[in-house]
Amino acid sequence: MAEKNARLALGLLAGVVSLIGMARLISGAFSGAASGFAWVFLLLAMVPWVAYVGWRARHSQLGGRPALAVLVLGLVGLLSVWLFTLGAVVALACSLAAFVVIWVHDWPPRQVKGDDHFVRIEELSDDDSE
Repeated sequence: MAEKNARLALGLLAGVVSLIGMARLISGAFSGAASGFAWVFLLLAMVPWVAYVGWRARHSQLGGRPALAVLVLGLVGLLSVWLFTLGAVVALACSLAAFVVIWVHDWPPRQVKGDDHFVRIEELSDDDSE
């Protein structure tokens, strides 16, 4: 259960980085303060995204190096969003990269299809009428 909660925390970190990055982009786009209308649409778009990324991460097979990659991307995104002028864009890119790592590790495992049977070209051209 601790692993699922750790994966959930990594997913929520990736989602929150994107939420903060979008908030920084919106607040920089308006002179003074962003309007309430902009904040409502930001929250309507980003809160479900944070929940979705957390859910995908919780149900994934994320572990080891991929989990470390998601953590590093999340921390780089959080640091850049506060320290740099283009930090919001870098944070969104880091969040997207972290989500891609989570998404790839949530793919279902490949199904075993049975034994392979190799056929020579001569066998394909033989008549089966015999």
